Amino acid sequence: MNYYEVLYIVSANLSDEERQGLVQKFHDFVERNGGSFRSENEWGLRTLAYPILKQDRGYYYLAYINLPASVVKDLYYFFRVTDGFLRAMIVKKEEKKEKEIPEKPEETKAEEVTQEVEENV
Repeated sequence: MNYYEVLYIVSANLSDEERQGLVQKFHDFVERNGGSFRSENEWGLRTLAYPILKQDRGYYYLAYINLPASVVKDLYYFFRVTDGFLRAMIVKKEEKKEKEIPEKPEETKAEEVTQEVEENV
């Protein structure tokens, strides 16, 4: 299972119910194909940089999902054939690894120096 960032644009010509229906179709597609959602943000209505399908505005959504690699091609196809989606971009992300924290080697040296100074005094 891989970690993906999915940015998609939904047509501004749709009603709120239709737009939420498209988002729900996306959620159902991901879950039906063995994926899961980490988070999703609605960026809202924005002006497009250039017209897409004679539209200059769209609702932007950003989702972070876990999905099998074999399903990504099907997800692109889903966005292309489902009316209402203007564009979609899927980017594979790397899992952030937590860094191991060293066991304070600097403080140990400082304590040793302090002890040596106290012994010499």
